[in-house]
Amino acid sequence: MFIRAGIDTGGTFTDLVVFDSNSNQIRSSKSLSTHKTPVAAFSKTLEQLKINPQSVSELVHGTTIATNALIERIGGSVAYVTTAGFEDVPFIQRTTRPELYNLAWQKSLPIVARRADCYGLHERLLYDGSVRKDLLKKDIDELIEWLDKSNYDAVAVCLLFSFINPIHEKKIKKILQEKLPNILVSISSEVAPVWREYDRASSTIADAFVKPVVSNYVNNLTNGLSEINLPAPLMIMKSNGGMMASDTCVNLPIQSMMSGPAGGMIASQSIAESLKLDNVLTMDMGGTSCDVGIIVDGQQKLTTEFEIEFGLTVSIPMIDIRTIGAGGGSIAWLDKGGYLQVGPKSAGAKPGPACYGLGGVKPTVTDANLVLNRLIPEFFLNGSMPLSRDNAIEALNTISRSENQIIEDLAVSIIQISEDNMANAIRMISVVEGYDPREFSLISFGGAGPLHATAIARKLSIPKVVIPVVPGNTSALGFLLADLRIDKIRTFPMRSDALNIEKINYQFQDAEEASAKELRSDRYSGSIVWINTIRMRYAGQNHEYDVPIPYGPLSLHLLEQAFDSFHQRHEDLYGYRRSESVIEIISLSTTAIGRINKPPTEFLQPKRTHTDETFQSVYFPEMGYLETRVIERQSLPAGALVNGPAILVENGSTTLLRPGDEMKVDNSGSLLIEVNF
Repeated sequence: MFIRAGIDTGGTFTDLVVFDSNSNQIRSSKSLSTHKTPVAAFSKTLEQLKINPQSVSELVHGTTIATNALIERIGGSVAYVTTAGFEDVPFIQRTTRPELYNLAWQKSLPIVARRADCYGLHERLLYDGSVRKDLLKKDIDELIEWLDKSNYDAVAVCLLFSFINPIHEKKIKKILQEKLPNILVSISSEVAPVWREYDRASSTIADAFVKPVVSNYVNNLTNGLSEINLPAPLMIMKSNGGMMASDTCVNLPIQSMMSGPAGGMIASQSIAESLKLDNVLTMDMGGTSCDVGIIVDGQQKLTTEFEIEFGLTVSIPMIDIRTIGAGGGSIAWLDKGGYLQVGPKSAGAKPGPACYGLGGVKPTVTDANLVLNRLIPEFFLNGSMPLSRDNAIEALNTISRSENQIIEDLAVSIIQISEDNMANAIRMISVVEGYDPREFSLISFGGAGPLHATAIARKLSIPKVVIPVVPGNTSALGFLLADLRIDKIRTFPMRSDALNIEKINYQFQDAEEASAKELRSDRYSGSIVWINTIRMRYAGQNHEYDVPIPYGPLSLHLLEQAFDSFHQRHEDLYGYRRSESVIEIISLSTTAIGRINKPPTEFLQPKRTHTDETFQSVYFPEMGYLETRVIERQSLPAGALVNGPAILVENGSTTLLRPGDEMKVDNSGSLLIEVNF
């Protein structure tokens, strides 16, 4: 038996999607996350589908362990080693501030302490990578003595201009691994070989900080999988939308930071391609958070800028995804002024929303939906988790501002605030970037996403909503559709009026050889797909943009075409171009993709069932309670039409059609909803 499994561990639920080559069917299950022993949730989701772990031949996993460690600051103790005189870089940070006139604003504190955790080495590389001052044995001996006494878990090494020449960083790493094998080492030339000193330092510190946590997680998970006799090698989803072997994840754990949400974007791109949708906004609303993304002209947007907190950056290649604390478990509360707020704190898996009956007493978005009868208790997780509407009402009453407040009005307010927060997140990734949501479709998934999808589409005037198959497990589905992917960056300065074609080609060749070697180490033996880009800007500008170029040796003619593309990109963004200005090349990027076999799209559908529809009295603002059809989604054949109001139930998610919505089941199994404003 050949079974490929994708498992996504979220803050509230662990999701499983499997593709069985014998039956050519995709199946899914969902279980509450068990963060202390994640393999327990793995095992339970397999049990629910009656799958013997020994039959799993491939396993791809996505996790938020690195993200949570950074946000909650529960990583290892880190020493920061840099060029003497530059110890203050992580503390100076940037000159930007979130509130221009807020004099009381304080910078986010770095993960390391200025005096206690920083060590300066008396070495120096020049801007071109040449050695001005070599490493001294005396300095290295003193560093080893300091680290040995200080009992650090990890070391972050970020030396000046190591992105040009990593010789000193690699030497330090080798010595530390020999002399202090119990201390984990991160070096900036491997983590983030980028030219902005602070970005490089912050990224390397973050990698070192999460390395003990991720290493422990991966090792425990690997041992746990062995104990349940699951033989498949563990692959981990990367933030850039590719996969990596578990040992690669241990070496560069920061690459797994947006592991779970990246799977949702991979699945969304596949769905958009099958439906011939070029421009798509995505919304993944789970139990704890909501992740939004964008696909333009059929392509995902990549970024190397991510902030843990304001000013604390991580500069690694990743799919451009924005995350806010808006999930089904987001807690509703009253601020000091008595105003209703929702999130970002979540009830999590345990105790969870009040309606779960697991000890939660605080009101959440899920409780509000249940109060309005938008969730059907007997269908929630296939009836395996009974929901209590009485518990939900009791929880909402704890924040009621008067005894006479109508409970439905409070529930609607909670939901509308949450939906406004999610709509604003989508605006940040679309309108702020120059894209009009009215020209996009919305793909909505996650356990809670389909409940709120058409309401958010109305707020943004998005005409079409797509609900994919197994929406509650779409990120896990994306793991089965992901390829192996390696991104390499080579940073060096060059101007369009002083080009060195040979140097550019050498840098690309070096990056390609390193990428191919890493792919082979991830057990890939097939042919490689290459994508090359050049990051450039006008001389004197502060930000740069990636311009795609053809794979292979570059000529002057191809570079001039790339410069023309940059002029056009600048004009698209800002409305003008400076054709006579000098262009600065900042860095080169090479992406190596190892294609894997994917489930055929015609099989990405659960088996159909045949059940009778029922009716439920559901509350809608300004309309009150309306008799609403309750339909089991898997009973609908391709081409079926359903007009709102209606509730479509399935394992792991619920789709709400509001009055005026018109839905059709696509041949692929996706639900296509026309939103009437």
